[in-house]
Amino acid sequence: MTMFEPARFLDKKSQPHTFTLVVLASISAMAMNIFLPSLPSMADHFNTSTATLGLTVGIYLAASGVIGIFVGPISDLYGRRPVILTSLAVFIVSSIWCIYAPTVFWLLTARVFQACGAVTIVLSRAVIRDTTEANLAGSKIGYVTMGMALVPMVAPGIGGFIDAYLSWEYNFWALTLAGLITFVLVYFDLGETALDRSSSIFEQFNDYPTLLKSRRFWAYSVASGLGAGAFFAYL
Repeated sequence: MTMFEPARFLDKKSQPHTFTLVVLASISAMAMNIFLPSLPSMADHFNTSTATLGLTVGIYLAASGVIGIFVGPISDLYGRRPVILTSLAVFIVSSIWCIYAPTVFWLLTARVFQACGAVTIVLSRAVIRDTTEANLAGSKIGYVTMGMALVPMVAPGIGGFIDAYLSWEYNFWALTLAGLITFVLVYFDLGETALDRSSSIFEQFNDYPTLLKSRRFWAYSVASGLGAGAFFAYL
């Protein structure tokens, strides 16, 4: 691990500030469920059922899972910073796309692209591992996760307030604004942290067979997956 200077807010020559990492990790969770109270209003707008619009959550989760598999090797090759900034730009555009989607099909398509925000959850942790000693990285990831965990709790309440006093479109405008704020924070506070680049995107995939044979990997993965799944199923 390359040594980085202690964090100085909005100084990308130092470690990224914990606040930036929390915001970075939280935006995908916010996009997951802030609009859920607006499903009845959206169903009326698109002349469909709330059950059909429930696919906006399932498709978002599925796309996030697929993106999460590939984003690590891609960022190892091209760097954390450009991948994060590109994913946030796609997130912003797709959030606006959701507002002006003419049909449910185009709304669901926009949600697939909006899932690029999942890059931020994966790479916020990768950035910590890049910049923090191994004995301190776990603690820092815990702080970021704790901050991120608050978002799914409060986002539906905020979304319900917005839907009641404005309209469902403003929930996606809120996501657009959140994406812009995160983009600015990352641009000024997060420099490149992956200084030892992979020469090939397939290098990391070569280790996957070994990983998939690891009982410890499956134990942690299943426990984490069930825990997260139960939380979102409850929501």
